[in-house]
Amino acid sequence: MSDDTLFDEFTLEPSIPCKENFKKNDGVEDVAFITIDDLDEKFVKKALFRYKVISLVKKRIVGGWTQKKIEPIICELFDEGAINKKPKWRSVVRWNARYNAQKDLISLVDVKAIENNSCELKSFTKDRFFWEAVEKKYLTRVRGSVATAYQFYKYLILVHNDLNPDEKFKGVGKTAFYNRVKKIPPYVCDLQRYGKRHADKKYRLINSFKKSSRVMERVEIDHTALDLILLDDTLNIPIGRPFITVLIDGFSKCIVGFYLSFRGPSYNSVRCAILNACLDKEDVLKKYPDVEKDWPCQGRIETLVVDNGAEFWSNDLEKFSASVGMSIEFNPVGKPWKKPLVERIFNTYNAKFVGQIPGKTFSSAKDLEGYEPEKDALLPFSEFLNLLYIWVVDIYNQQPNSRKTNIPALSWQVGCKDFPPVTYQGLEKQRFKIESFPTVYRKLRPIGIEIDYISYCNEALVEFRKNNPPPPGKKIHNLCVKRDPSDVSYVYVYLPDVGKYLKVETTSQDFVLTGVSIFQYQVLRKCRKNYIEANTDDEGIAFANLKLSKRMDDINNMASVKKRGKLKGMKSVAAFVGVDSEGEASFESVRNDLKNREDISLKVSAGEGVGKQKLEAVDNWQDIADDAEPY
Repeated sequence: MSDDTLFDEFTLEPSIPCKENFKKNDGVEDVAFITIDDLDEKFVKKALFRYKVISLVKKRIVGGWTQKKIEPIICELFDEGAINKKPKWRSVVRWNARYNAQKDLISLVDVKAIENNSCELKSFTKDRFFWEAVEKKYLTRVRGSVATAYQFYKYLILVHNDLNPDEKFKGVGKTAFYNRVKKIPPYVCDLQRYGKRHADKKYRLINSFKKSSRVMERVEIDHTALDLILLDDTLNIPIGRPFITVLIDGFSKCIVGFYLSFRGPSYNSVRCAILNACLDKEDVLKKYPDVEKDWPCQGRIETLVVDNGAEFWSNDLEKFSASVGMSIEFNPVGKPWKKPLVERIFNTYNAKFVGQIPGKTFSSAKDLEGYEPEKDALLPFSEFLNLLYIWVVDIYNQQPNSRKTNIPALSWQVGCKDFPPVTYQGLEKQRFKIESFPTVYRKLRPIGIEIDYISYCNEALVEFRKNNPPPPGKKIHNLCVKRDPSDVSYVYVYLPDVGKYLKVETTSQDFVLTGVSIFQYQVLRKCRKNYIEANTDDEGIAFANLKLSKRMDDINNMASVKKRGKLKGMKSVAAFVGVDSEGEASFESVRNDLKNREDISLKVSAGEGVGKQKLEAVDNWQDIADDAEPY
């Protein structure tokens, strides 16, 4: 067995005792050993009695430790009541020798007691039937019981003894087997039965998470689905469980911002929650007048602590955080305890707030048995949002924790006096919002900029294209564009020559796009596409195309039979005659003129004399038509 047995999820051999495991830390080796505190109380009392005897004998003995000198002293001690029983003099000599050798109380304990207490498993490492039974029936992901392993152990011995009558093996009883299983290291048991992740989590070193020294220095963020069914405000029908994204300040433990939506976790939910946390809450408090307390939490986040969700690995979040000076710290995979504040708040939400509201549901299907939360749901979305703001601002942020060591709002107030956070005001606030929008790069074309078949253009973009040639080696400008996910009617285009973002309105007329979100626009486009596809006569178009193709083939075949000479001015003749979709598509009215024209051409080619002026008279259709204006 290798030295990293405890970290191997799939192997376990009885060849290495766990006592021999060493752990290096800063050059110091931590070696496992047994102390007097590890032993059973009866063995400790016996060791203390032996120590008392040799201590009293040492005080009275003169000379060597012989029978002649020790036995009288033991009798005196017993008669005086100093000891309650008389040990043999040889035992006293042996105790004294063992103690002098180690100078440790553990040396006076029976060796058998130490071996039984040790995790070395030396007493049964040679019992291969035990390990085979344990590995195949107990230390597996099936998680069989000890009783099943013991039954298999007996079967193995019976088969062995039957096949080897001269080498019969005597197995241990049920109690001894159970005691052996109990001596297997707990980590090894959990590793084999539940997996490495579970074992590491259960036997982890619990350190306090990194403490913040000021407000907004470290802010934790995460999502969850609330255990609550909400109703639509207008239709009064159940619309499902909302997702909530929460940010908590590591210094004050305040909820500094959140975002509630029925869409799953995404960059947009992260963006909206960060905006709610970093910007002032004046508009929010005006919108919800039932909130009585102030919500002063705002400012630049120095470090955002996130898990490893896809939305936190997005390029948009990376660009946004870099542009506003916010660093991202990813929590190790499978270690939520390193981000405890926001993990704990979800339990608080569901237990102390959501649990009081009709329509509460459960994450487990087993807990939902016989209960239909959709029927009990009474709370519309807007009313729940109002209650949520009241709970966050007036209750959670103002309430002391269970140990009475912290009030979030008070800690925020104290922290702001010492190190007030950087806040966003005026142009910085507007820039912060723009930087949070998702970023795309689009080419500047004559129609402007196009995103998802929506065109954006204005005079400033036209002037930029006029006066600024593309970068060297490029044929066209490729500009940075930011679009508000909640409104596709405009975008912000970054112009390098002026060094700022320019707001550009849409020029598309397909839909009324003011106030339409990206998601709504995508749904509208899909609905229109489905409508067009449902009303398209594909078969009729196919037959018409085949008919058109056949007709063109017939015309080509007819033209290949007889090639006509090139006649000048035919387009002008057609215009003169009036060949169009409303009239006749024929030159019948000038048939004779065309025939004479063809005859004259033949005579010229034959060398017959025809006046040049006559030919010019026939060919001047083009010149005459060019001077006429269309109507």
